[in-house]
Amino acid sequence: MSAVAPARSPATQKPLVPRVTGIDRDERSIQLARAHRGAAGIRYLHADFLTATFEPASLDLVTSIASLHHMDARAALRRMSDLLRPGGVLAVVGLARASWPAELAAVIPAAAGTQLHRGASAIRRRRAAARLARPYQPPVIWPPPMTYRDMRLLATGMLPGARYRHRLYWRYSLVWTKPLTPSPAPGRPARSPDP
Repeated sequence: MSAVAPARSPATQKPLVPRVTGIDRDERSIQLARAHRGAAGIRYLHADFLTATFEPASLDLVTSIASLHHMDARAALRRMSDLLRPGGVLAVVGLARASWPAELAAVIPAAAGTQLHRGASAIRRRRAAARLARPYQPPVIWPPPMTYRDMRLLATGMLPGARYRHRLYWRYSLVWTKPLTPSPAPGRPARSPDP
């Protein structure tokens, strides 16, 4: 079994997946990931996911944690789908922006929670400032380029059967299992398996 993930998250997957690759365009993020205490046995690539060399249909798991909004979402989802073996799983925790009144209701508690989190973090940083160097801030893209609705429509249109969920703190989750057999072209009946 093999997996590919953004550089910040592969250490959490290593106990579950024997071969893990972390990839990131940000060199400092790769350096920090390699220095993590759980980094042993993980392959890290300083590269662009969309152009990095991977064999098609070679991965059992592809994860994207807060990184899809840094790429062209359509191209990235297509690439992730192409890299998965039949039966492989794509798992995304992504960021999107609200646009509809119903989505805006989730923004109020998220904004309040974010302010509380920032306040608590500022207190912790001040207390730790004497003994720790300033933590690295990876590249930030805010606001995310796609709305929840746009991302849901894109993902469910490209990945039939994908499970999309709107989450708090401007997040969504997307889980998709690549079918064991290719889907028929639109308008064509599925071929029945030979006995």
